[in-house]
Amino acid sequence: MKPDRPDTLRWFEYALIASQIIRIATISLHIEVMAKITGLAPQTLLISPFVNAAVLIGLGLAISRGKFGFARWFLIVLIALDVVGLAGIPSVAAMIGVPFAAFSTVAVLLLIAAAILMFLPASNDWLKRDRPS
Repeated sequence: MKPDRPDTLRWFEYALIASQIIRIATISLHIEVMAKITGLAPQTLLISPFVNAAVLIGLGLAISRGKFGFARWFLIVLIALDVVGLAGIPSVAAMIGVPFAAFSTVAVLLLIAAAILMFLPASNDWLKRDRPS
């Protein structure tokens, strides 16, 4: 039996999770360069992407599985911060490398796609279904 969730929310989950996998993989592959630039231990640098992934995916699942529509606004704020961070991509490319900057950009683009998907009419209708008027 097919779940009643719309395809837009399934693709929202895929985009959100894929963005975080790309982010963690990219940071993991460039961890030595980042550690040298920042002077921090590699373990310390890995805390941020894992916490970020836990929060974003947690909010995403609360939206797509738990029907907590208000969580969309928290997720939008976090995505907006990532979009603002795109302004620093040229500097990141110069310091860490073009592949790091490119994959980081792809991760943010997937977050933007996820944001769009969670506000499409099918997603909105599903989130409003069974909610008291």
